[in-house]
Amino acid sequence: MKTTSHQLKFQSVTSQIRDHVEAQMRGAVLLTIYELFKQEMNQLCGPLFARKGEHLAHRAGSDPGSILAQGQRFKVKKPRAKRDGQEVELQTYLALQNYDALSNKVMGQLLTGTSTRDYGAVLDELSGGLGLSKSSVSEAFVRASKGALDEVNSRDLSSHDFVSIMVDGVGFADRTVIAAIGITTAGKKLLLGLREGETENWEVARDLFESLVSRGLKTDMPMLFVIDGGKALKKAILKIFGAMPVQRCVRHKERNIVRYLPEDRHIEFRRRWKKIHSMADYASAKREYDDLVFWLGHINHAALQSLEEAQGETLTVLRLTVAPTLRATLLSTNPIESMFSMQKPKVARVKNWRSGPNQVLRWAATTLLEAEKRFNRVRGYLHITKLVECLKTFAIEQRSEVA
Repeated sequence: MKTTSHQLKFQSVTSQIRDHVEAQMRGAVLLTIYELFKQEMNQLCGPLFARKGEHLAHRAGSDPGSILAQGQRFKVKKPRAKRDGQEVELQTYLALQNYDALSNKVMGQLLTGTSTRDYGAVLDELSGGLGLSKSSVSEAFVRASKGALDEVNSRDLSSHDFVSIMVDGVGFADRTVIAAIGITTAGKKLLLGLREGETENWEVARDLFESLVSRGLKTDMPMLFVIDGGKALKKAILKIFGAMPVQRCVRHKERNIVRYLPEDRHIEFRRRWKKIHSMADYASAKREYDDLVFWLGHINHAALQSLEEAQGETLTVLRLTVAPTLRATLLSTNPIESMFSMQKPKVARVKNWRSGPNQVLRWAATTLLEAEKRFNRVRGYLHITKLVECLKTFAIEQRSEVA
């Protein structure tokens, strides 16, 4: 189709208008920034040409600087102030230097399920139709998601007392993300750290736990570890934390055992399994467990081996005499799987999971932090005080057995 002279003229005028509006917007941004600088300098040094009080700093010229806004770097003249010969940092400049409203906006949009491949509507909303580039949107999300990952993996844990730590590897796209969440003595859940790899990997498990300790996780308090299984995790727990009670996830172990059983035995196995872990006390549960061992031994040797591999650790919570409402939470790593289930619709439209460093972890951190905002206290949190006492008793018994 031939372009008419009228269309060309219209496109030219449109381009000029767009350039003019963009220039006006840049000018407005800079005016706002310099007005903020002026206000802070007046607070620090007093108004220009006014008499200076002893407590005030004095003006010391300016330096070239830059701030991030609208997905772009703006060059600015950063005012300088000194007090007693020492440079006074301008809080406005520090706040603006790394703040990017575009990053926050894009992250919010992408978390609703918008793909960077389908970014047109987002750009229109963000830039008022001025046409930011696709790369600006992608870079903004990279900045924001990297910040989310840094937040998760650098959280200060020293102010929290944890009664339980859950660790599980969950499929995220075509990779596995290992997540650790903690349950505090107040019954709150907190995302502690993320790694990419397999939970069966000793190096990954050790690295995750060492990171928690380096960020202030208290190791002198007995905690219940709820894990999905695997010798590497047990080894890492023993190495980093010592002899802590371990609860094997009953859901993972159930799925593992069922895989070995003939289909006509699934219902009976699940009936027995559910009965065991809903018993009122450990002694009754142990009798039912021993009956299950006998039953499996006459049906399938591989299923029996899978059960025995857990070494009775699916019953740890029962040994600790945890109240039934709280027990339901601690029997499995379901809280982690539930957390990941919240983000599945948000990442379903991402097509390329290997386009950048830590892409999977960055997406996981971003979406899981959003999920964390909706965390409620764990069911039965009023019984945590009793659990703390049971853990202390368990720890004493463990030390006695070792001795």
